[in-house]
Amino acid sequence: MRSRLLAAVVVSAAVLAGCAPSPSGPSVARDLPPRADLSPDFAGAPVLPPPDLTDTGPGSLVDSKPVTGMVAFEDASASAVKVTYRSTAHDGTPSQATGVVVVPAGKPPKDGWPIVALGHAMTGTQPKCGPTLADNYYGYTSPIVTLLSRGFVVVFPDYQGLGLDGQAPHSVVDATTLGNTMIDAARAAHRVLPTSSTQWAAYGLGEGGLAAWAAAERAGVYGGGMTLVGAVAMSPFADMSPLVDTAERGDLTGLADLRTYIWTLQSLANLDPSLDLDLYRSGLAREQWDVLADCVPPDPDAARRIYEELKPNDLRPRDQAAADDLRQRLSAAGVPVRYPTPGAAPVLVAFGSLDTNAPPAGIRLAVDAACAKGDQIEVLERVGASEASNDQVVESALGWLYARFAGQRLGNVCVGVS
Repeated sequence: MRSRLLAAVVVSAAVLAGCAPSPSGPSVARDLPPRADLSPDFAGAPVLPPPDLTDTGPGSLVDSKPVTGMVAFEDASASAVKVTYRSTAHDGTPSQATGVVVVPAGKPPKDGWPIVALGHAMTGTQPKCGPTLADNYYGYTSPIVTLLSRGFVVVFPDYQGLGLDGQAPHSVVDATTLGNTMIDAARAAHRVLPTSSTQWAAYGLGEGGLAAWAAAERAGVYGGGMTLVGAVAMSPFADMSPLVDTAERGDLTGLADLRTYIWTLQSLANLDPSLDLDLYRSGLAREQWDVLADCVPPDPDAARRIYEELKPNDLRPRDQAAADDLRQRLSAAGVPVRYPTPGAAPVLVAFGSLDTNAPPAGIRLAVDAACAKGDQIEVLERVGASEASNDQVVESALGWLYARFAGQRLGNVCVGVS
């Protein structure tokens, strides 16, 4: 999983560094505002003001400490702080989350640096799985620095339940909590640098794609004080219910697909402890569940062997009723969130038609439901590809975000949606 994640991040970083827009991507990528307006000159690392710890509402800072020894940030002459900030869980209870805020060097534009919240792909469900606890943030320092070079303050949240003990257990499919965490990460970034813009965008992959999409859904009812201009959802965990079909057929294959399904099941149990996981696991899966669900098992080689020894029946739902209940839970946890009003910001959804981690059938279901509700969705499907991202797609997605910050009207809303 980590090698695949790192590969996706490296591809994204290489593209964000400056490839030409793809003529096959969204048309707005060919109409970017002048990048010189947002390009920093890296004259020296910016000096950040003392942290504002005076408030207690969502997005307020609990703690802020300088990040030191991160070569990528030092090479970019950027300033970075590790923050703990307040947020809200899906049931409305107060929570806390951690993340890193990185500020580019140079002179900001007149209205202040705009903010991008960068949502990471799935890393696990335990507090120790937070990427800001890992060396080089699992490789995410590269795209962070590239976004800095494009003229953005970047906030990189761990998400609630990752990176910090004492919080509600993390769920990779809990759209409401993920959306809140992204929105509050942007608020926290603005508190770190009060001269930054109140305009921000969300960009995420996999679980991070769900978080970005959910932020667009939530911003109208939860995002007061900040303006979300748009969200890019790459291979989003939008509706993971088709995984149940895969498990019923016994077609879960490969470490990445197995881990996605296992961590998704654990995520549902974290959301609802009354869920009987034994309806969906047996044999070796039940015996070794703690190892299989561990993002950093004590013996990685032994854990890999256990994954390789799993049989289809080990993860097959016990009966049709159990399978149907699992589908309902997964659909309800994802997007679109169940509000009567449309989302507050447009969303670019990009995915590969052969992706097995983020089921395309579930993404299409979510897009159809969101468009029926009146959401502004633009879809970029890579037919015959197993992943959403390549150099052209990432460059087009960045162009799409530039257009949103520039106030350009969205084109091709819900085109091709049933």
